[in-house]
Amino acid sequence: MHCTCVSSAPVTAPGATSDRCVRRPLPVSSEYIGPGARPDFHAFDDVLLVVFFSHDRYDINLDGYREVYSPYFPNILFIGPASREDRGFIMHSYDVVLDSYLSREDFDAGWFKMGGRMAHHMFYTAVKDYPCYSGYMWAPFDAMLNVPRFMQFPQDHIWYHSPLTQRYVPNPALPANSTKHPPAAISERTPQYYYEETNAWGAGWIWWERNMGRDVCMRAYEQVPPHMRQRLEGFIDGPGHLVGGSADTMYLPGFLRGDFLDVLGIFLQTDCFLEIALPTTLHLILPVGEEMVWVDHWWKNPPPWNTKYVLGKWDEGYEVDSFHSFHWGDIRDDGFFEPNKNSVADMRALLAASFRRQRIRPPAGLPS
Repeated sequence: MHCTCVSSAPVTAPGATSDRCVRRPLPVSSEYIGPGARPDFHAFDDVLLVVFFSHDRYDINLDGYREVYSPYFPNILFIGPASREDRGFIMHSYDVVLDSYLSREDFDAGWFKMGGRMAHHMFYTAVKDYPCYSGYMWAPFDAMLNVPRFMQFPQDHIWYHSPLTQRYVPNPALPANSTKHPPAAISERTPQYYYEETNAWGAGWIWWERNMGRDVCMRAYEQVPPHMRQRLEGFIDGPGHLVGGSADTMYLPGFLRGDFLDVLGIFLQTDCFLEIALPTTLHLILPVGEEMVWVDHWWKNPPPWNTKYVLGKWDEGYEVDSFHSFHWGDIRDDGFFEPNKNSVADMRALLAASFRRQRIRPPAGLPS
């Protein structure tokens, strides 16, 4: 049974007076499934973790995700383009929020028409339809989230691997000047340069793509309020630039909810690609005088796509706050995913090791 929870978290600027806000009930998949009572852990009590999946073939991953992260995140919203009808009516007909906006995949369209290209519409839907949280954390179905690291991040700041403005959270496992993962990118080249690129995931990445790349996104950018554009242009030293990179892990403080919806809504009036629209939006709404909290986010990583990848990076002297893609499951012969046998146990062991690295006592009652 769901209850209507009343949040006392700020929904305007931190410290400002606001009316109490009634939260909309979450789907059943947000509930803690045990074993036992929920652990005594409250770092994310007022945060909504929004987990998106870009294709219904990935929905099998969500069960393992829930097992690992529900002890830490009492509010999880799974959102994707289709219901989990293949998992059965009683438990899975209504356990995800549906958002199929421009989600159809078609690699025969003559351009790279991937299924998740407009997944930022899902983040927009989640933030719009589920108010009253002090923050919104966005992550994909195939992410590893380093809870002992994220629980130390200030929840009144944006989190992202920004190339322009960075505030680092001290890490007791690493020296102060340790090497970090490369940040997101800035569109520094001319449009003609990007059009000459032939590999969407090569040096030019997706900037050149005529259907969802730089020029499409610039049409939205030019409609953003001037004071926001001037703020971003001050970082980049001039107009005409966008920010692009993995949009797989980010955090939005709740007091920026209105600005976020306004600006991302402008980009959603075009077909601007997820990995340009979301990073650029975050930089446009960044409050004056503030920095983004740096996330050591690893993406487009080579195998292994499991906890061994993180352990290897630790051995090399890096931190991994999050990475994509972590394979909770793999493709079967019929094209659908099935869970990997040890994913949940391996991830729980990894988080336990991270608590030790961060010198934080883990909460009592965690599933083993």
